[in-house]
Amino acid sequence: MRYDAIVVGGGPAGASTAYHLSKKGLKVLLVEKERLPRFKLCAGCLSARALKLLPEGYEKLLINRIRVGRLGYRGLEEYKLEAGKEIAYIVDRRDFDHFLVEKALEAGADLLQASFLGFEKEGQGYRVYTSSGSVLSDFIVGADGANSKTADILGFGKRRAFKSLEFFTEGDLKEEVLIEIGWVSRGYLWVFPHGDGISVGIATTGKEDLLKILREYSNKKGIKFIHPKGWHIPFPEGDLRLGRDRVLLVGDSASMTDPLLGEGIYYALWAGRLASEAIVKSPQEPLKAYRELLRPLKEELLSAGKIAKLAYRFQYVAYKMGRDYALKNFYRVLLGEKSYGELYLKGLFEFLKHLTIESFKSILNPHEGRNSRGIFSRKFGLGRNG
Repeated sequence: MRYDAIVVGGGPAGASTAYHLSKKGLKVLLVEKERLPRFKLCAGCLSARALKLLPEGYEKLLINRIRVGRLGYRGLEEYKLEAGKEIAYIVDRRDFDHFLVEKALEAGADLLQASFLGFEKEGQGYRVYTSSGSVLSDFIVGADGANSKTADILGFGKRRAFKSLEFFTEGDLKEEVLIEIGWVSRGYLWVFPHGDGISVGIATTGKEDLLKILREYSNKKGIKFIHPKGWHIPFPEGDLRLGRDRVLLVGDSASMTDPLLGEGIYYALWAGRLASEAIVKSPQEPLKAYRELLRPLKEELLSAGKIAKLAYRFQYVAYKMGRDYALKNFYRVLLGEKSYGELYLKGLFEFLKHLTIESFKSILNPHEGRNSRGIFSRKFGLGRNG
């Protein structure tokens, strides 16, 4: 059997790619090792801007509709801001991923439930090896996640990633999400609604004991603690790893995760559509076409990375900006009304203004810094230690 394209991985990136390629008339095989529907560890937060990338019929998958954001900093007063409209949604990844795969199959893709073992060049295409045998294909799209075997075979090295823990428990947030900073050095803690319960998680690139911190936070907030599960979320640094020759990478395989908020589904859906366009538009040089089409997505991720470096380095400043600037502008990003690039350029002045103000406060009143757990004096070396 020979296919025009083989897509490895049935998550949002792979299912999106298979769907769009099939809609364009290509013969597509989607290889997924798990039996669908299957459990997937993920908070399942989908920004409003992602809806335009979904096939028809997605509405039934939106188990929570987010209208309110809350921002906290280690015991200090939370900032709460109503958006006035739906800015994000919560989906259950078991149902969400299954829906996307079903849409790809409806569009004409074939599904092979088998483990991907590798591939090798054969003629003008590739022979792809699975636990159910080998198949020929003109193109391969690697959508096999954070531990992508496709990327490994292409020779891409180890990537930086958030280490994350999450558990699902009792709670009632309805239409609110809570982001807590100040608990880890380079990351954040979250409490999101999830159907009739909540998901509680933490992510960082630092070396802190996440289990200990998550347990401490849960006890402090009166949240029923359940032993969490962990995973890694790769994020981009510099150029994206997009593939080689006629093998393209999408989603987590290409480290397409927002380095600030950790959102990956939106970029996975977007990249899947662009990968399919590149293959159809330029079958002789799909990687070149893909790289060009991905320019806006790449710029968005790199701009998010610039904001993340500032926000995580100066978390108290980011918290203070939440009241009068940050939250309302992040809402506009989630809605697709503003890009991270615009937010970075316009927000840099606001950030420097807040940094200057808080620096002077710390110098003039060092006790304030100590009372806020050394927010400036000890944590960032600004001002006196008293």
